[in-house]
Amino acid sequence: MTSRFFRVELEPPAWAYAWMARGPMFRRIYRRLAADLAANLPLSARLLDVGTGPGYLLAHLARQRPDLSLFGLDLDHRMIRRGRRWESASSPPGPRHFLVADALALPFAAGVFHQALTTFSLHNWTEPVAGIRELLRVLKPGGRAFIYEMNRQASAYDLRRFAQEENLPFPLVYLGFKTLSPCHGLRAQDFTRIFQQAKVAKWQLLPTHHLFWRGVIEG
Repeated sequence: MTSRFFRVELEPPAWAYAWMARGPMFRRIYRRLAADLAANLPLSARLLDVGTGPGYLLAHLARQRPDLSLFGLDLDHRMIRRGRRWESASSPPGPRHFLVADALALPFAAGVFHQALTTFSLHNWTEPVAGIRELLRVLKPGGRAFIYEMNRQASAYDLRRFAQEENLPFPLVYLGFKTLSPCHGLRAQDFTRIFQQAKVAKWQLLPTHHLFWRGVIEG
């Protein structure tokens, strides 16, 4: 049996998402997540980003860790086209490769990546258990996959801490979170159910940066 999220997703078109992703709020979030990843990835690792969108997180990560070999994958060819254009225009250090493919059927042999990543994507997968199994399949033995999602259970205190650290108005952060989290946020029990059904042997789930989850599964 596999899990499926029965929710109406209000995803923007590719051009709108790319525009928002280059805005100041997303840049703040990407910098935080890139720093979090940069501190946890081994030297010269090959990393796959599933659901990369236009690849902006990979661009931030490439600046902090030019030793990494980065692969970005997305189902939407328009996102990948924007990612390739952005890579060509920005040219940060470190090799990056983009391709169009489905998270539920990754076009790679087993055990080819040291690390994997998916950010704000799991909640959109029609078969999240199948997607997690695919992440595990392409990892080398001992490799890890990092899964970032909005923490639907973040408290008002968490929101206030985030607003203070980012020097943002608390009402703006509160309104944005309350608008997005019902459709785009996950609870701890959502991760637990998916990981258990995917038969993940080793995993952990921790709140990070006040508003998000960082799930880590090991191959």
